[in-house]
Amino acid sequence: MSPRHTGIVNGHALKLGVFGANCSSGRTYAALPESWQASWDNNVKLATLAEALGLECLVPIARWKGYGGDSNPNGCSFESLAWAAGMLAATQRLAVFCTMHVPLHHPLVAAKQMATVDHIGAGRLGVNIVCGWNEDEFRMFGVSTREHDARYAQGEEWWEIVRRLWAGGEPFDFEGMYYQLSRAEGSPTPYGDSRPLMMNAGSSPAGRQFAMRYSDMHFDGVHTPEASIERIAETKRWAREQGRDIQVWTPVGVVCRPSQREAEDYVRYVVDHADWGALGYLAESHARDAQGRTDAEGVFRRAGSGPIERRVLARGAYCAIGDPDRVAQEFARLQAAGFDGLALNFVDYLAELPYVAQEVLPRLTKLGLRTSPLP
Repeated sequence: MSPRHTGIVNGHALKLGVFGANCSSGRTYAALPESWQASWDNNVKLATLAEALGLECLVPIARWKGYGGDSNPNGCSFESLAWAAGMLAATQRLAVFCTMHVPLHHPLVAAKQMATVDHIGAGRLGVNIVCGWNEDEFRMFGVSTREHDARYAQGEEWWEIVRRLWAGGEPFDFEGMYYQLSRAEGSPTPYGDSRPLMMNAGSSPAGRQFAMRYSDMHFDGVHTPEASIERIAETKRWAREQGRDIQVWTPVGVVCRPSQREAEDYVRYVVDHADWGALGYLAESHARDAQGRTDAEGVFRRAGSGPIERRVLARGAYCAIGDPDRVAQEFARLQAAGFDGLALNFVDYLAELPYVAQEVLPRLTKLGLRTSPLP
């Protein structure tokens, strides 16, 4: 089955999504009165706003516990597949992803659940596959994280089973290292004649190989846009050599204000209220997960390193900070480096996204990165 959702597969030269709004505080690690309140009403309002603005998708975080500290970021979160079902029911055009932890979801159950939700959205569901990293969360389930590369070997089996179930046909047996199935079958298949888009954020050699073999969208980190050019080109070239097209996306924290000074002042205010307890817990979790990896670049990308404003505003992701011209220029730099899409987060999504839509989206249209009027 081929993937679909033409707004992402084709569409604008620079696609835009909203990232992490299903969790309290989103991607921000600071104790602020305006921190994102991930209520159901707020999520529905954000989904309908994103759709009205012509954005491409919503991408959730799969979290099972918070990160402690004073604000306990992500301590309250909607389970991503059930959340996706509700977001799809509340919208008509927007693609909505679920985030699935391979070790925590049996592929037979997951395939049935995702196919059901895909029918709710009439073919607008996407799936973000995470092969596992947070040992503290997994202990809650009585599950231990596997050796790093073995996680992706399990992910390959998981995804193969899901795709075979989605393809329909006769019951099949499966004898793998991680799954042994007898007479497996599942109906309905996903909506229409194609499958949901799949994204993956693997950054290690094994993770990137998994993404290039199977994903439609690869989430990758950024030191600077220009430093990412060769890596993005390599990812796309390797995928083409395997007969596949792949998009590369990256998460971006956004602070946009009428003037550069106002934006920078707000960032200083957020950093002054950084939740050091939560940031420390996150850094320790990433450091533990990085043990056993030999790729120094990948460890940096996943270990919560980098400038403090990036760590506080966007969990270490790239940030676009400034007036509308500056933010649009930063988006354009990322697109010029080869990124096909950006998954945006804000301190307060509903308060800040409308200003970005009013001021930044028209500038992206003038730069030829988005078309107008928006669909």
